[in-house]
Amino acid sequence: MYIRKRVRGQDDPVLINMVIKQFKVKNEVITAIIEQAHEILVVCDEQDTIVGFVSYRFKLLDMVYVDYVVLDEEHQGRGIASKFLPVFEKHCLKQGIRVIYGTVDSDNTDALRLFERWGFTVKGQLGSSVIIEKHLQEIRNKNAPPPYVKKLSEPPGLTRNK
Repeated sequence: MYIRKRVRGQDDPVLINMVIKQFKVKNEVITAIIEQAHEILVVCDEQDTIVGFVSYRFKLLDMVYVDYVVLDEEHQGRGIASKFLPVFEKHCLKQGIRVIYGTVDSDNTDALRLFERWGFTVKGQLGSSVIIEKHLQEIRNKNAPPPYVKKLSEPPGLTRNK
């Protein structure tokens, strides 16, 4: 297994069909979401076949909203997603992303339990969607300021014009 960035146009039909098959989403809906994505990371097997993907977009500063985490049905239950998640989180941290959130259909209790096991917490519910969130942690020097703290330059001195 390996992960790569989506090849626009080339990968799209496979991604679209994967979502339609698993989530019964209309073609127009998934096509629009794919086009709005900040980035799509694709999971491939040893034969270069796409077996899954994650699609996300920026919402606020260091937060991203995950539209889709999809793994082809015949590849589920093999630990692929569990191996992929740390790679995705590390990728996010490198981009300055500190919070990942998304939604899970309230009927999809298996997925909800899985995300909770991966460290996501339930933040609330909106209609039939459960809102989940995870704060990413990175290993850093204890004496270093948090990444969101920026050192400001010295303010200019006040001078009196004569």
